[in-house]
Amino acid sequence: MPVVLRSLSDFKKFLRKPGATLQIVQNTFVDRLDEASRDAYRRKGLYEPRTLRAMSKKAAVFDVKGHDTTVWLYWDRGTRNWRFSGDTVTVPLHATLGPPDAVVYRCTLPERPERRRTRRAAAQREDEEMTMPGM
Repeated sequence: MPVVLRSLSDFKKFLRKPGATLQIVQNTFVDRLDEASRDAYRRKGLYEPRTLRAMSKKAAVFDVKGHDTTVWLYWDRGTRNWRFSGDTVTVPLHATLGPPDAVVYRCTLPERPERRRTRRAAAQREDEEMTMPGM
């Protein structure tokens, strides 16, 4: 099932779905840092997938895959500058120094497993194939 986000409301609905995952695909603040600092952020799990632990009216708390840590994402103010496009959410970072930065998250849902055929359905399909003319 593809993820399509157009608003904060869509984003919150997405987060409530079982298996919903966020992953940072770009962080312009970290991209501007030196290599050692970028590596330190990677080791802390910056780019690892995040799954929802809890959500309130103003924020969400995420578990970070492979790390014993949580990450908060607040939307209590300033969300009108968030940009939603397909399966991505761009959240501006408001720092007092330097150029404007943003974090781009990719939102994914787990793939649905194909439905298994029951024995009855498989037997019925075999019966139909055997009774078809020209077979």
